Amino acid sequence: MPPVAVKAAKYRSFEGLRERFRIGEEYEIVLMREDESHLTLRPGCFVLSLDLLEAGLRLPMPEIAKELLRSWKVAPIQLTPNSWRTIFVFCIICKKRKIEATAEIFRNHFSLACSPQSGMGIVYVKHRTNRMRINFLPRLSNNKGWTGRLFSVGRRKGANIPEWDFPVRVVEPLRRADIPPFLIREAAAASQSLNTVGVNHAEGYLTEYKLTMKK
Repeated sequence: MPPVAVKAAKYRSFEGLRERFRIGEEYEIVLMREDESHLTLRPGCFVLSLDLLEAGLRLPMPEIAKELLRSWKVAPIQLTPNSWRTIFVFCIICKKRKIEATAEIFRNHFSLACSPQSGMGIVYVKHRTNRMRINFLPRLSNNKGWTGRLFSVGRRKGANIPEWDFPVRVVEPLRRADIPPFLIREAAAASQSLNTVGVNHAEGYLTEYKLTMKK
């Protein structure tokens, strides 16, 4: 068992969770016990980390996020915080260029890779060759321990929330190359226009994304 002070500090980080991240009352939040992990799945729930919310993830889940999860067949908790940051910065870049941000265009610029050192089923996105590049400052690296501040999200009884339309159970992804999708016409042209985009210190874009999510 961890020291009492360490345990108390962990749970203090969840204080005001609903207010800080604008989580509606229709969602039920259940903190994880010390003996539970990202592999724990309660009936009707899915697992999130406080670090993913700090990276910009909000509820309800954005459509592009759900499409990517379905394409990759992974649960939200399996993607590292920097992977989520990359998705959200991509959305802002597309918005600025008046391009519809889709999962297909994102997957044409970024591929999925396994991160075995981070635990079972943890994956991350990486840049494809000669495609868009999004880089963050070292302080936003995927620090060890981000899967420690976990909680489950469920539907509050009587809430008008549809069934989760994305994977919720952690499974080990198939170890095969993430082949880019075949794009045609407008999508292909839009994706090509993003090939030369390079963003260093992308934190400013991430801040803009969080502001747009508050509207």
